Amino acid sequence: MKQIELVCAKNEKYNSKSAVYFHGWIMSKVSEEFATNMHQTGVNSLNIYSYHTRDTINFVVSLLSVKAVEELEKLLMDPKFKEFVLEGENQRQYLIIDKKVNSLAEKELARNFYASDSPRGIEIQLLTPTAFKTKGYYYNLPDLRFLFQSLMKKYNAIFEGSEQIDLDLLDEILKNTKLVDFSIYARRYYIHRSFIQGCIGKLTIYCKGSQTIVNYINTLLRFAEYAGVGVKTSLGMGAVKLLTRSDNSDR
Repeated sequence: MKQIELVCAKNEKYNSKSAVYFHGWIMSKVSEEFATNMHQTGVNSLNIYSYHTRDTINFVVSLLSVKAVEELEKLLMDPKFKEFVLEGENQRQYLIIDKKVNSLAEKELARNFYASDSPRGIEIQLLTPTAFKTKGYYYNLPDLRFLFQSLMKKYNAIFEGSEQIDLDLLDEILKNTKLVDFSIYARRYYIHRSFIQGCIGKLTIYCKGSQTIVNYINTLLRFAEYAGVGVKTSLGMGAVKLLTRSDNSDR
């Protein structure tokens, strides 16, 4: 997996729908086969979100499969690719001033699972509005079942080619984890003319289970930094960042 960040000069006030429009731009550049496959599969191999600083607007693109890397890495990293225009923002032009690349191989995730003593306490930040879909409705609270179920489905789909998950393992995770602290608030995420109510903020999760379970949870959350969590991650929702980790045994 690769994550490419395009750092752009700030042109106007930041628009949270920039990631939606950038997704449209990306889809206009990929092959018809890849675009069709993305629309037909449940778990997307492309994850996009945007954020801003005082001086920049940044677009983060995670390429989760070999095919996604083949389709987009060459385009995005081409030295001649220095600007782009998003049609949905009244022809707004973005000038690229820097590009950053990170990689996360399946082998690295495997080492995290098999060869480390990962911390039991993990703090994560929901960078962009995050929501889950259940029984036809969107749910915007940090429910651990929905969070880990989403990550297990994404992980299995990317690395094993199937969205089927081990429900016994999910139950074991939930039995041994607890949301010990959180600071969140609701935020709407607009997609064209509609919106989804999501939440952003910080969560602290503590695991009292075996070291194997702890390592697996850490692996899933490391994966989440690339894959996102919940719905509409290819359109800018569900971006995740790992923050400080601790091993406080008194939780």
